[in-house]
Amino acid sequence: MRTENWQGNTRGLRLVGEGESGSASTFFGPVRAGLTTSQATSKEAQLSELLNSLEREVENLRSKYCEAYVILISVMEHLVKLNALLLNTDTTRLKDS
Repeated sequence: MRTENWQGNTRGLRLVGEGESGSASTFFGPVRAGLTTSQATSKEAQLSELLNSLEREVENLRSKYCEAYVILISVMEHLVKLNALLLNTDTTRLKDS
C-alpha cells in the first residue's frame, strides 16, 4: 500500500457540515457567509411577529368557534322543546275517511 503521496491527493480540509459552496450547515439550514447579527435579529423579529399574528388569529377563530357552539346549543334546546310539544299531540292515529 502506498501512502507517500496521500497529501497530494487531498484537496484540503473542510469544516464539518461545510458544503461545496463554502456555506456551513446548521440545524436550521445553511448559513450564508456575511450574515450579520442584525440580519439574523431582523429575521427573528419577523418570525416573532408572524408567530404573534398567527396566535392572535387562532384566538380569534377559537372565540368564533365558542360563539357558534353556544348558538348551536341554544338552537338544539329550542328544537327539543318544539319536539316535546309535537309529541304531546297524538299523531299516531290515522283519521278514517
